[in-house]
Amino acid sequence: MQESGRRLRLATLVVIGLLSISVITSGVAVGVPAARVAVSDATVAPATPTAGAPTTVTATVRLSGGSTSAVTLDRVELVRSDDETVATVSDLGSLSAGETLTVPVTATFETPGEHDLRVEATVTDAEDDEVTVTRPVSVVIERGMPQVAFDIPNAVVGADSPVQATVSNPTNAAIRNLSVMINAPAEGERRMREIPVLAAGATTTLNFSVRPQSTGQQQLRASVSYLTPAGTSAQMEQTRPIRVEPLANDVGIRVSRSTGGDQNAGGGVAGGLGGILGGQSDLQDSGSQTSSSEQGEVEVTVSNFGNAPINSVVVIPQTANGTVVEEIGRIVVDETLSPGTASTVTIDTARAELIGQLRFAAAYELAGEQRTVAAEFNRRAPGTVELTGVNLSVESGESISVRGNLGNTGGSEISGVVVQVANTEYVTPVYPKRSYFVGTVGTSEFAPVELTASADLQNATEVPVRISYTVGANRVVDTARIALPSAGGTERADSESGSEGPVNAIGGVLLVGAVIAIGVGFVIGRREWVSVFLRRRPLKKLQSN
Repeated sequence: MQESGRRLRLATLVVIGLLSISVITSGVAVGVPAARVAVSDATVAPATPTAGAPTTVTATVRLSGGSTSAVTLDRVELVRSDDETVATVSDLGSLSAGETLTVPVTATFETPGEHDLRVEATVTDAEDDEVTVTRPVSVVIERGMPQVAFDIPNAVVGADSPVQATVSNPTNAAIRNLSVMINAPAEGERRMREIPVLAAGATTTLNFSVRPQSTGQQQLRASVSYLTPAGTSAQMEQTRPIRVEPLANDVGIRVSRSTGGDQNAGGGVAGGLGGILGGQSDLQDSGSQTSSSEQGEVEVTVSNFGNAPINSVVVIPQTANGTVVEEIGRIVVDETLSPGTASTVTIDTARAELIGQLRFAAAYELAGEQRTVAAEFNRRAPGTVELTGVNLSVESGESISVRGNLGNTGGSEISGVVVQVANTEYVTPVYPKRSYFVGTVGTSEFAPVELTASADLQNATEVPVRISYTVGANRVVDTARIALPSAGGTERADSESGSEGPVNAIGGVLLVGAVIAIGVGFVIGRREWVSVFLRRRPLKKLQSN
């Protein structure tokens, strides 16, 4: 009985021992896995990662030499702090005890700044048990993508429209082999510009030309490729909305006489009135010199009022019926005339022995088509006014009367002619002839004028007469100054005017006439005097009526 009890206790102790060994063995398996894996290192390349460029994190996965089982490296992942997976590399092979495996994991970060990540390596051992190990890694991303800004001030359908691209490098290293390609909306032309090297922090401007094929809202697409500071190729795309306007063809041509640098050339009144009335004039008369207008020089101005550039602008002189004047020939104005700009050329028409009108045509290319605009030009001198036979008299103390003839000595008709006394501190136009409307005066024609004014003869020295008229498309205004007589006198004091003019001539004519009349009175007989006396009586009667 006792013997059987000892055996039972011995059997129980054996079972307990076996169970203890089993528990201990199981504890070793749980606490010390057969596959001991670690991520021993993680490096970042390039040293200065940039936004939009590939960034590579190289993880070193090691299986400890004390591992009792080989493992299969299933995958290596880059995971954000919010558990979002950034990049994954899988099917990487197997590891034996003591071996390491270097695994590059590449990702692109669009946002500059610091990114807190972790490397996760997952392996499977011989018993199909999965083990995952991690290692933290921090990546600082700088602005690395080239920045491109587009300016399209005027997009027009069917015509070359300028596009300006401003490219900048915001990084602290150079970007190389940078290429910008513009894709115009719809079927527009494609343009490309290249930059070999764009230094750190540098900015450059590229000019493009696109030709949109439809109007309305469009999308302009740009493709940018470049070599990062790390030497890797990168590419980006950018879109920008644009509005394409319909084509407006509005080109003007203006022809005028060349002033030859003289502000007063062609004014007519300024030169004519100065010598006639004895006033001041800025023009100096010289018999040895001729103005450029007399030599036949004209200025042709071509203006682009449209919304698209015009190209190959040429001025073609023609006769009135459109025949090209070969003596002058074609004149190149500009290779390209942008919207809102104008260009002027000076043409010598004296080489063409033509009389009357010339026709100047401006030929240009717009939206791939040849177009023409023309303007007529009269080679004769423009209308010019002159005052002749001027007589100034003082009546009733301060009342002044000015009489004369206004003539057109130019080669074209003038219209809207108005003559008036200008109001000054000492001279005032008065009723009934404060101003005189002449109207239209043809070439080589004249019209009488008469003006009335009052003047402070103690202080006034001259009477200003303003003459305004229209010749062609220009309104011309000039002022002539007529000298007043001395205070208390009734005749004009020509000696004070400083010049000799028609008024002096008129005084001389009157003096000669008086002398002749006296001589005739002594020569003719008594019956002639009686006859003269009888003839004067009806005249007096007529005047009295």
